[in-house]
Amino acid sequence: MKKEYELAEQYHTQGNNCVESVIKACNDSMNLHLPDESIRMASVMGGGIGRSGCVCGALSGACLVIGSLVGRLDPAEKPLPEMYQYTHEFHDRFKKHFGTTCCRALNKLSFGTPEYRKQCIKITATAADMVSDFIEEKHLKK
Repeated sequence: MKKEYELAEQYHTQGNNCVESVIKACNDSMNLHLPDESIRMASVMGGGIGRSGCVCGALSGACLVIGSLVGRLDPAEKPLPEMYQYTHEFHDRFKKHFGTTCCRALNKLSFGTPEYRKQCIKITATAADMVSDFIEEKHLKK
């Protein structure tokens, strides 16, 4: 949805990284009531897991948002396949849209440059938009 795109863009422009921006945008727009600790825990995943360039932080943030809605606190609560189906499907949708899920392949520009940041903001905002649409489509928000 447009709201999540704009919020994620705003958060990233304010200095939040990709994963923080997706989680904060979705938390605000969908009233998820995620505790601050969830953002603190996720913040290290930016730049493809601690700037390693692996799994895109925007994708990680989107999957964490999905997990906040379908995850479990105890193994007796639900089986793994019930949870994994949603993140797996979203992963595949993200990959189809962008052609890859790898941070360094998504953004080949020099890290830290204004051009890199601009591209990262666009990817991040798109991921927030995509995950909000996915959550609505799958009726994950109760």
